[in-house]
Amino acid sequence: MQMYRKMIVGAIALATVLTAVPAFAQNQPSSGLGFGVHFGGAWTSARTEEDFEVDTSAGAGWLAGIWFGGNRDGRVGLMGELSYLKSKIKVDDFGDELVSERTFIQIPVLLRINAGSRSRAGASVYFLVGPAFDIQLDADDDFTDFFGDADDVYEGLNIGIMGGVGFEAARLGIEFRYNYGLRSVLATDSAVAEGFGSVKTNQIQLVGKIRIN
Repeated sequence: MQMYRKMIVGAIALATVLTAVPAFAQNQPSSGLGFGVHFGGAWTSARTEEDFEVDTSAGAGWLAGIWFGGNRDGRVGLMGELSYLKSKIKVDDFGDELVSERTFIQIPVLLRINAGSRSRAGASVYFLVGPAFDIQLDADDDFTDFFGDADDVYEGLNIGIMGGVGFEAARLGIEFRYNYGLRSVLATDSAVAEGFGSVKTNQIQLVGKIRIN
């Protein structure tokens, strides 16, 4: 049942991106609808809102995928992405390092505000903000002995607010982004009983981009 729910949520989020980007672009005075690939690093940490404090550090993960939209020739555009994301969180358990690794399909839907040259051959700085949907595909960590099967410990869907800044020149670009998780990632009753009831994630991404169109 959980897998079907993930698939439904993913289909809805992807359909929203695919329909919203072209519709938004049609209302713009310029034709900056682009398409390309991206890849980069992702550093994920956790924060708690309970009395129980967890000593975590950011683990190094990675992401890769495709992006489309952005309205490069205009001042404002809508950009969607479809990424394969591997995240890692490190937890210090009284001197022992525990690692949580999770795999997602990440679908951000981002408003892009362009500054600088409107020419695709020129240089442009832009700002990004919008929701990001993380659909879990797999989980593998050192907490299984405490809470049960890793795939059942975590919620299948995480939603965050992503913001960032980017620089693009010709067909190459780079972005620095921050994703602030809004939902607790833990799902099981045993995790709640141990005081981990509300654990949310912070993620920093450094992403390189190549424009194809």
